Amino acid sequence: MSEVLQNLNENLKRQVKLYEELNTLERDKQKALLKNNLQEIELITARQEPLLLGASRLEEERLQWAEHIGRDLGKAPEDLTLAELAEHFPVLDGVRLELDQVVGQLQEIHELNAQLLQQGMKVVEFTVGMLTHQEKNIYTRPSQKEHEGNRNLHLLDRRI
Repeated sequence: MSEVLQNLNENLKRQVKLYEELNTLERDKQKALLKNNLQEIELITARQEPLLLGASRLEEERLQWAEHIGRDLGKAPEDLTLAELAEHFPVLDGVRLELDQVVGQLQEIHELNAQLLQQGMKVVEFTVGMLTHQEKNIYTRPSQKEHEGNRNLHLLDRRI
C-alpha cells in the first residue's frame, strides 16, 4: 500500500473514532434534552466544539490525501467519493463502511435532537403566550380604549 493511501486510510479511521465520540455526546445530549437539564446540555455542547474543530481539520487533511490520489486517477479531490476510492483501492472499503454507518447514526440522532429542541421552543413560546395572555401582536401599542376595556391582571405586562 502506498504511503498516501495508508495516510488516507489512517485519516479515515481517525474520523470514524471522532464521529463515534460525537455520537456518544449526541446521545447524552438527547437524554439531557428529555430531562430538560440545561446545564448538562451546555456542558455537552462545550465538549462537542473541539471535536467538531478536529473533524474539520481531518477533513482538510483528507482532501490533501485525496488530491494526491486524484492526480493519479485524473480527478479533482472534491469529485472523488469514498465509494469510488474504495472501488479502486479495496483496502479502503472497510473504513468506508464504518464511516458511512457512524455518520448515518450521528445524522439520525442529530435530527431527533433538533426535533426535541424545536418542540421545547414551542412549549416555551406557548408558556410565554399564556403568561402574558397575548391575544394580539405584542409589538403594537394598544389604543386607550383597548387598555381601558381590558383590566385583567397578567403576570407580565404585555404593553412593555
